[in-house]
Amino acid sequence: MELNVLGPMELLDHHQQPAVLPGGRARIVLAVLALHSGQAVSSERLAEAAWADSPPATARAQVQALVSALRRALTRAGAAPQPLETHGSGYLLSTRALRCDLWQFSEHVRQGRAAARHPAEQVRRLRFALSLWRGAAFDGLPSALLETEAARWEETRLGVLEECLEAELRLAPRPDLVAELRAHSAAHPLRETAHRLLMFGLYRAGRPAEALTAFDEARRTLVSELGVDPGPSLTALRQQILTLDPALPAAETSWSASPPPAGKAVRIELFGRDSDVAATAALVTARRIVTLVGPPGVGKTQLARAVADLAAHRGGPDGVWTVGLDAVTRPESVPSAVAAALGVPLGPDRPLIETLAVVLADRQALLVLDNCEHVLDACAELADRLTARSGGLHVLATSREPLVVAGEVVRQVEPLSVPAGDTVEDVRDTAAGRMFLDRATARTPGLTLTPDDAPHVARICRMAEGLPLALELVAAQLRLLPLAELADRMDRQLEVLARRRSTPNRHRSLDAAIDWSHQLLTGHEQRVLARLSVFAGGFTPSAVTAVAGDTAIDGHATVRSPAVPETVLWDLVERSLVVSEPSAGRTGRFRLLQPVREYAARRLCDLGEQRTVRARHAAHYSAMAARVDQEATGLKADERWEAKQRVRRELANLRSALDWSLGPDGDAETGMALVGATSWLWVGLPGEGKEWAGQALARLQDAPAAARPRALLAAGLILHSTDLADSAALLTRAAHLARENGDPATQLQALAQLSVARCLQGRCAEAVGIAEEVLAAVLRYGNEFEAARARIAVGLARCGAGDASVAAMHLTRAEEVFVRLGAHDDLATTRWAQAEVAYYSGHPARAVQLSAAALRDTEDGEDLFATVCRHAQQARNLHATGETRAGREHLHRALRHCLDEGLWMPAVDALTTAARIDADGGDPTRALTLLTAAHSLRTSTGREPTPVELPSLRALEQRLHHGTSREHRASAQKEGAALGPEAALHYALATGRPQGPGQGSRNPVEPVRVA
Repeated sequence: MELNVLGPMELLDHHQQPAVLPGGRARIVLAVLALHSGQAVSSERLAEAAWADSPPATARAQVQALVSALRRALTRAGAAPQPLETHGSGYLLSTRALRCDLWQFSEHVRQGRAAARHPAEQVRRLRFALSLWRGAAFDGLPSALLETEAARWEETRLGVLEECLEAELRLAPRPDLVAELRAHSAAHPLRETAHRLLMFGLYRAGRPAEALTAFDEARRTLVSELGVDPGPSLTALRQQILTLDPALPAAETSWSASPPPAGKAVRIELFGRDSDVAATAALVTARRIVTLVGPPGVGKTQLARAVADLAAHRGGPDGVWTVGLDAVTRPESVPSAVAAALGVPLGPDRPLIETLAVVLADRQALLVLDNCEHVLDACAELADRLTARSGGLHVLATSREPLVVAGEVVRQVEPLSVPAGDTVEDVRDTAAGRMFLDRATARTPGLTLTPDDAPHVARICRMAEGLPLALELVAAQLRLLPLAELADRMDRQLEVLARRRSTPNRHRSLDAAIDWSHQLLTGHEQRVLARLSVFAGGFTPSAVTAVAGDTAIDGHATVRSPAVPETVLWDLVERSLVVSEPSAGRTGRFRLLQPVREYAARRLCDLGEQRTVRARHAAHYSAMAARVDQEATGLKADERWEAKQRVRRELANLRSALDWSLGPDGDAETGMALVGATSWLWVGLPGEGKEWAGQALARLQDAPAAARPRALLAAGLILHSTDLADSAALLTRAAHLARENGDPATQLQALAQLSVARCLQGRCAEAVGIAEEVLAAVLRYGNEFEAARARIAVGLARCGAGDASVAAMHLTRAEEVFVRLGAHDDLATTRWAQAEVAYYSGHPARAVQLSAAALRDTEDGEDLFATVCRHAQQARNLHATGETRAGREHLHRALRHCLDEGLWMPAVDALTTAARIDADGGDPTRALTLLTAAHSLRTSTGREPTPVELPSLRALEQRLHHGTSREHRASAQKEGAALGPEAALHYALATGRPQGPGQGSRNPVEPVRVA
């Protein structure tokens, strides 16, 4: 079992499968235990890490509960013995029962330093240690202690990287070492060691003039940033280079490529591609856009990933991302796929390409766009615009044809070399021969190449034209046919296909291999394979049963097959027509390689089943999403998170299902249901969510009347965090139609959300009427849980209207129900609403306590929108009690999330609190700029102040008006009004990051349901 903390925390079981860990503070506790490597850590120390400087009185008991939750997770993952042990009043993580990348890193660094007299061995050890890093240590864990430790370990990592680079400079340098040194010095311009290594590397490469230029650049940077000149070490090296000091090692006249670090698992062995990998890596380093072109199945994807792996292992770029586009069905979805790979959210008010350009602007990064041919224009535009905006971004694309953009370098990927003769030596001396033998041996262990077999293998390699995928497919059939018959059958199949003039030359060999493999299947297996083509981004065995489980389709009639679809799936996996996704296993996820998927799609077209199978596909994912949506309320927190993760893993299939069902030939009713069931998911992706909501509304009249209210409710929820006016209009329509259709549940849900929208619009009297109407209706049904949720809406509306006593009464009664039922999410929402009542009733200290309680149940990041709102609330409450430093920490988190996720609604409150803090800090001009920006954002989002908010806002405005001169006041108001949402948030964040706030999670948002 393996725990990884050098990046986002992950737990892998004995099969290297991801295991589920509890969220929130439990992960902080586990990370602190990992830090101490088999040493006991006291409960007090763990509590200090989990709760910073204000652990609760019950901290010891809560730490014990967190440890219990971790033990359950470790047991579920197969831990034996249990690695989390109790020692006295503390706990330790056993190094005998668990591996941890942090411990491995330290051990390999120790071994590398011990091998200092042997540079090659030192480099091997240190490179492996560095390859264990997947991102920032303890990424996403909000703890001041862990942030301090992460900074310390990052400094250690940089030191190890520089030790490794220095050792490599003592060897024959590899081709891209200078590029790595340059990237390192650019990423860390204040590290003199980085500049010294770059100068030495340039000198050794025979480029002394560039080495001296690098010194000048380093001196300018150090003087401008730190006000100091380069130190003695850097200055002495400059003098040695100027005088060509013989004490310096001679410059290298040739460069030799080094292999990837030893000990790191390779995705798949590449045969005959060493020179291609080295040449492509050098080309990518030197040029901005490189496109690998070639026929399907030639190995473009594997070559590109090998180059990306090499770049990542060497630690050169500060970001390497591979984006597989085979699951992208529309050109306009290409930026979304790239954003998903980078972890960049979809913003509601700006083009996504602009968001990506901002994120990548200052990075030395490599972006791999894989399988571009079906979305070529979109990929070309993306690559062109991103490289134009980011001076350090390099793009490596794979496609069947060039992108045709300025500055593009096209590299043709050739098939593997094939045997010219028929001897054993001829076969073993070629890449295609070695690859075929490797795959054949995997299928039939103990197979040896004899002089009698060599001609058959040579003929197979030649007829396959050295295409790796064709060789894979042919080798997969060795369990069915003898080698001689295999060669004879393949020969005939390729000849037949070669006479099909309508097939492009570059498709013939691969199509022949797939077609021939397809003909060896039974009729049922062929039909299942054809139906699998409708999946996007992979599928599970249960999905195969639901979508591809019938033998024949005749209109709406089906004939059930005695063959189990999952059994057919295993057969297709065995024959390499279906592949298992990495770390998925037999019961995990599977997919079709893109060429096989295209071939299967043509077979589905021949069968005439496209519409019916697409309808099944959409219905299956609609039902799955609806089931999770309906059951989520009754699940425990960890079960609910796992259920929703299952939905998120199907994002590509959900998009494909929506694209078809909401299209002109699709099933509008299924599309409406799918939008409704996934509204919680699209709320967290506001840009894309608006697109799906718009498509659903466009087809509203095509759906049955009974389906329309749910679709309108979903669209209203999706727009709730971006456009209150449109959201309220849709929710009003949803409630009206639901009443006409006799659907009281949907009607009440729509009205409850409408009351929240009206309250945020400042129309609290109307919100009170709507919320109390919902409460009265729910009370008639006698459902205390739904009644308690309705009371939250009433409490919020009453608080906004200034009726604190009635609001407090409703929220107290809701609290009692949620405590008794153990409904932690709803209890957290109640605490948040109670904090509002306490703050506007003049009790900020009580408000701080309630906000902290609300945050404790939401900081695991499942409901990011709620988390952001509560951080903004707590920042305001803490400032009101005089705890401005702690308030700034929460404010920074809120502002950062608003900027990263495009959440403009809570940004209004965050900017207003920032204005209050600056006003009290003696900077009224800056405060007025922020307050004016908040007012502008109110106008664009519809987020107007409630009656209870108005007095304090007016008082702040008057105070700032009197505290600034006319000239400064006019300038501040003009500047604030001109700031857009992003610029305003950047402006608010410009005061500098406070100590210890943590970054939080970027999981999609679930709307808070109050009825």
